[in-house]
Amino acid sequence: MTDIVFLLLLFFMLTSTLIAPNALKLLIPQAGQSVDIVQNIPEVELRHSGMILVDGRSVQFEQLGLILNQKLTGQTDPTIRLITAPDVTVKETVKIMNVAAVNNYKVVLLKK
Repeated sequence: MTDIVFLLLLFFMLTSTLIAPNALKLLIPQAGQSVDIVQNIPEVELRHSGMILVDGRSVQFEQLGLILNQKLTGQTDPTIRLITAPDVTVKETVKIMNVAAVNNYKVVLLKK
């Protein structure tokens, strides 16, 4: 009986690792890494007060998806730079990353 339980446990452990996680694609720069950054990547800055800036212009969260769609139309590999202040919560950051995930944008996450 214990052999059967052990085999079932082993089976479920192996099959659960094969399931693809529901996660966002993030590109996090490494220290000392030199990468040529394309200048036409929109820069989304999230400040501690909840203020969202796209390329230096303040926008409302509801408008963010529309503005990014306009800026990234026609690009083969749409990517945004997400810059967060040190005191921004994870919840606020994930809201922005979810907008990118819905639109299939890559996100380069940077911390100020």
